[in-house]
Amino acid sequence: MKEIIISRCEREFINKALALDTRLDGRKLLEARKLKLNFGSNWGCCMASLGLTKVVANVSCDIQQPKLSRPNEGMIHINVELNPLAAPHFESGRQSEMSVLMTRQLEKCFKDSKCVDLESLCIVADKKVWNIRVDVNVINHDGNLVDCACIATLAALSHFHRPDVTSTGDGIIIHPFNEKDPLPLTLFHHPVCVSFATFENGKTVMDPTYLEERLGVAQLTMGLNSYRELCCLHFDHTTRSGVATDVVSTVMNNAANYAVDLLKQIRESVKIDVKARYNKETVKDCRFNDTIAKDKITSMISERIQIKLARWNAANSYDDLEDNKNNAMVVDEHEDLCEVRDLGDGSAELITSSSGNGVGEGGPNTWNIPESSTDEDMSDVEVVEVTKTTKNVLDNIALSDSEEETTGVVSTADLI
Repeated sequence: MKEIIISRCEREFINKALALDTRLDGRKLLEARKLKLNFGSNWGCCMASLGLTKVVANVSCDIQQPKLSRPNEGMIHINVELNPLAAPHFESGRQSEMSVLMTRQLEKCFKDSKCVDLESLCIVADKKVWNIRVDVNVINHDGNLVDCACIATLAALSHFHRPDVTSTGDGIIIHPFNEKDPLPLTLFHHPVCVSFATFENGKTVMDPTYLEERLGVAQLTMGLNSYRELCCLHFDHTTRSGVATDVVSTVMNNAANYAVDLLKQIRESVKIDVKARYNKETVKDCRFNDTIAKDKITSMISERIQIKLARWNAANSYDDLEDNKNNAMVVDEHEDLCEVRDLGDGSAELITSSSGNGVGEGGPNTWNIPESSTDEDMSDVEVVEVTKTTKNVLDNIALSDSEEETTGVVSTADLI
């Protein structure tokens, strides 16, 4: 399936909005989307979310023979899968040009920059080494897949713990986790990718969405670590691009500052989850099950749509209604309570009340009523009386003297 063609109205509208330093989601030009990290039940399983872009990275390991050119070093392989679950134009079962490009960018960011200590993965020189495999699966595509995949890969590698092994001379013993504590991977530095998109009018945005990526004439991806060192660089531009010659020098400072803040968040999230696993505790908003809306029929949590307002006047808000905060305006339409909340800088957000059904969210799930529910919760339940039916027996039927109900006996001789 091919990608949907962008109409001329959409193209002109986005370009005019960018000329006024305005983006559709209310962000500034050099502002990234909010990052969310959730970890799975196994070591090295992480899901990163940048807005609606979601990527899952899973790290696994096995023992193999080392390469002849590197007998004392382990190996690391990165594989990126793009399936129709993420976007309709992705094809399953075959590698596309985009998946090959993403795999190469991740390899340059982690393998070519010597991020992982491969010598620590050696068990027996020339015989046995650890082979680390990173499987990256895109769950939803809303732009900037490289950055989201890089964040998920880095968080998964930092979170992964391999089994401890003991060499006995003739063989090796792999200790399970209940015998010996697993060992984390040794990372020399923590690189992360930061992407930018440049448009025909010369404007450059950070963390572009899917629509902004398609309208951009040039895309820049830089791999940076916490030391503000450049680990990799990828610059892709079209033949009509002649405005992106000095993009690197313009956005380099912003990219370095954003990378430092991003790495702090990744380290803190990994540290909290690892500590909770050792202490056998549960952390709120940290695991995969926290991404599921348990009080709604729909399974995935949808992000709120932010709208950009040309003029927002605090006097237009109705603060007298239930003393709403943050200049909230309550709109009663079709008996659904909605709230337009001022976010500052001319941005607003549409929020539905918890009592009413959310817009496109299906409302709360009331199929399973808990045992602890009170009589007030059961007020809407209608109790129907069930009557027991009995079968009519022929002997119990009372026959009258009418001719229609006269019965007779027919013998076999009468049928011949």
